[in-house]
Amino acid sequence: MNTSAEQIYKEIVFLSVAERERLFSIIARKGFDKDEYMYDEVFGDLPSALTIKESSEYLDVAEVTVRRWAKEGKLPFHKVGKNYVFAVDDLRKLKRGQSSRP
Repeated sequence: MNTSAEQIYKEIVFLSVAERERLFSIIARKGFDKDEYMYDEVFGDLPSALTIKESSEYLDVAEVTVRRWAKEGKLPFHKVGKNYVFAVDDLRKLKRGQSSRP
């Protein structure tokens, strides 16, 4: 598969800060000693769900906005006790949808 630098950049932009830090940490530590890395090698130890605070940082919106989107059904969530928890995959989908708006 031939992927352009522009395509790779676009994918990196949609990663959470934690995912980007992990990616660049691996690049700095290992360099490019392999042609390909499996997804789990790079992101295996990252959480699959984020809190309201983490979600708001990832989406670059206020915490109140994340809460509102959850209550409106725009952003799926689970409750753990009194806390809202959001799947990273759902956050990625929402972020991609936001970026395609004019």
